[in-house]
Amino acid sequence: MRKTLLRLSSTLLLWPLACLLPTAFAQAPTPPPVPAAEFKDLPTPPPLPTFTPLPLPAIPASTAQLPTLPQSTPAPTPLPDGSMPLPLPPMPAAPPLPDASQIINELEKTETPPPQTVEPLAETPETPTLEQSASEAVTKEMAVTNFFTQLNDLISSQRNPNVPDLTVADAVTTAIKQNPEILVAIQELNTTSGRFISVRSRIIPQVAVKSNYGYTTRELQVEQDLGAGNVNDEAWGVNIEFSQLIYDGGSAIAGIRATISDEAESYYRLRGVIDRVIAEVKTNFFEVVLNRALIIANQQSVDLLTEQLKDQQNRYEAGTVPRFNVLQAEVALANAKPPLIQAENNYRISMYRLVQLLGMDYPPGFPSEVPFNIVGELDYKPRAIDADQSIRIAVARNPELKAQRQLIIGEAARVDEQFAGYLPKINASARQSNDSNVMTSNLSNMVNGWFFGISGSWAVWDGLLTYGNVKTAKARLQQAKINYDNGVREVILQVQQAISNLLQARETVDSQEASVVQGIEALRLAKERLDAGAGTQLDVLNQQTSLLQSQTFLLQAYYDYIRGIAEYDRALSLDTRFQDIFDDPLTKPQAKRFNKLNNPDRPQPKLPRQFRKEDPLVPILEKAPAPKKTQSKDTAAK
Repeated sequence: MRKTLLRLSSTLLLWPLACLLPTAFAQAPTPPPVPAAEFKDLPTPPPLPTFTPLPLPAIPASTAQLPTLPQSTPAPTPLPDGSMPLPLPPMPAAPPLPDASQIINELEKTETPPPQTVEPLAETPETPTLEQSASEAVTKEMAVTNFFTQLNDLISSQRNPNVPDLTVADAVTTAIKQNPEILVAIQELNTTSGRFISVRSRIIPQVAVKSNYGYTTRELQVEQDLGAGNVNDEAWGVNIEFSQLIYDGGSAIAGIRATISDEAESYYRLRGVIDRVIAEVKTNFFEVVLNRALIIANQQSVDLLTEQLKDQQNRYEAGTVPRFNVLQAEVALANAKPPLIQAENNYRISMYRLVQLLGMDYPPGFPSEVPFNIVGELDYKPRAIDADQSIRIAVARNPELKAQRQLIIGEAARVDEQFAGYLPKINASARQSNDSNVMTSNLSNMVNGWFFGISGSWAVWDGLLTYGNVKTAKARLQQAKINYDNGVREVILQVQQAISNLLQARETVDSQEASVVQGIEALRLAKERLDAGAGTQLDVLNQQTSLLQSQTFLLQAYYDYIRGIAEYDRALSLDTRFQDIFDDPLTKPQAKRFNKLNNPDRPQPKLPRQFRKEDPLVPILEKAPAPKKTQSKDTAAK
């Protein structure tokens, strides 16, 4: 059916063409008449040849039913002067029309693309160089394959034999002993310890020794009051006075409780500073390791793009690639250099920041020489973490929360201390006096004895001074409680953020490890296709960029996980074990008391009575009550 339709369509196309051919010759345009005067001086033209019509092409057998074309043409019209017009130029022979079956065969043919072959290089002197560069580009190991080899070479080239090696454990120990923030926090602890001793002295008996010596001229002496001339113009005395506070409304006791809380608060602040510094040291230490690894990743990209540029230049000189390929390789190489420069700068800055964080000094005469060699790698060790249990441990151990809890206790004691201003104060004293006898002129004669007494005072009206002090102390207490409640929420948020960041980093590591492996294989295939002539240089550049991004993301994910672990340990206070390595003489005598404070199993001190029902730790640390069993109505009735 299809062949029949095609034959019919070809017949219909040939019909108008056969009809129009004789008409075209019969209806030739007639030239306009020319005046006879213009032909007077012209010679007589030679006789024109007889016009012979062109033979018509043979009509196929399939068109035999068409009408027969006329075999004669009408005679041309003579010109006005009697001459015949010039004959028309002969028409070119029309090509033979294809047969319908031929058209059908052409339509049914399926074009097959010509086979692709590698374009041979011209015999030029550059051919050996081109083959060598292409071979190097193909056989070069990919980024991860020799990544650690190049990283070890970089570490060896940067190692300074004049300074010691530094691991992350060495960095933490050095920071605890030398970090300026930790040293300042230690002195703050010593300050509060000294304040506690000062306040405690108010309840301890006071002993004072007083002495005096005097000389009086005779003109100032009154003889009639002192008797005959046996008056001593010199006098001396030595007194020993004892005093003891008996009652002050509880102000001294409240002050002692407040300073005890201040000392514990300073201790926990010190612990918080140490935990934060340890986290910062770990983060900064591995930031140095990360930046050093990023140098290799970017350097490998630059090296590969440099080889690609050499390869394309050699191919361009051999005449096998256009100039555009060379320009594209040059642009890609130029764009790869800024990340390498930035990685090198970040590496130097992170090293200098770590020196400052550790509290270390530069070698004498070399203020820009880092005093250590970093020894470490991005050690990725996933942990299994329970979120609920982590939050319970954090709120029970976090030193910042403990410090805020001690602050509440201290502020409550200060309210009692200020309230004591409404109550009386009683003191007792005793004095043993040794004075010279002024009735004689002999200084060795003296009078001695004892004095006992009790003194008291009561501020009946102090101009609302005590009222104002109490109001201020209560406001500070409420402020401390609000901050503590918010601090509990902040610690929970820190733990949740650390766990979420660890989850993100772990998922990123899993995805990027597979991406790096796939990127290496994709880059190898892209280079092989380019060398075989089946690929483009843009494919190689795109694969190299993708591989570099995967490597960078993988290294960054390793670092993010390590940083997340450091933040997690800080929130849970898992790194504070510093009493054994402290070498501060002012804190050593207090080690026993501090060890008790640092015991994680030691229960938290109770809040003041008005806040005990609102303690935010109770619903977190206590276990949820078991569901009560409900009894049916029939069982209850029985």
